[in-house]
Amino acid sequence: MAELDRQVGASADDARGYWTGAAWTFAADNIHQNAGYYTASVYKIGGGMRFTNITIPKGYIIINAYITLTCRNSRSGTVVRTKIRGEDADNPSAFSDYSDYSGRPRTSAEVNWDNIPAWTADTEYDSPDIKTVIQEIIGRAGWSSGNALVIFWDDHDDRSDHNAEAFRDGQSYDGSSSKAPKLHIEYTPPATGGARSYCYIMG
Repeated sequence: MAELDRQVGASADDARGYWTGAAWTFAADNIHQNAGYYTASVYKIGGGMRFTNITIPKGYIIINAYITLTCRNSRSGTVVRTKIRGEDADNPSAFSDYSDYSGRPRTSAEVNWDNIPAWTADTEYDSPDIKTVIQEIIGRAGWSSGNALVIFWDDHDDRSDHNAEAFRDGQSYDGSSSKAPKLHIEYTPPATGGARSYCYIMG
């Protein structure tokens, strides 16, 4: 088994979007990477994270994977329900604007990160296992080792309770480059065919 760890490494490699009740707001240079419900004018919060140089060959088996976020500001509002998906693309680019962000195809694999407990500032928190999301991406026909991949963490489906500050607040690259989102993947080569046995009938 091998392991790979990557961290968001540039301002445009993570982005944040939310609904104001009338329009979507987007920023690729926001100091937060968060998800959930804040107020009646800031909700459906979420964003994307781009990780580069994913040196996993196509078709390898993902054993375990998760993102790690460092809490920017302590939050304990309930109930926070979020979703993690990937970008269904071979080698996605950095984020530019809301149309670019929202129009990116998502993986069919998705993982709910629901009922998230309270977070404390400067503490790291791991997501649930997202191996199915990573597996779908590296299984694409056009995937190559060394490509980038994007993970979306959001409540754009508006599943969190509409309670004050029912969101969790992580650091983005612009909030702290050293505490930017991280991705951890454990993987192994695909199984090789076992020994074959043959039966010959002698005439």
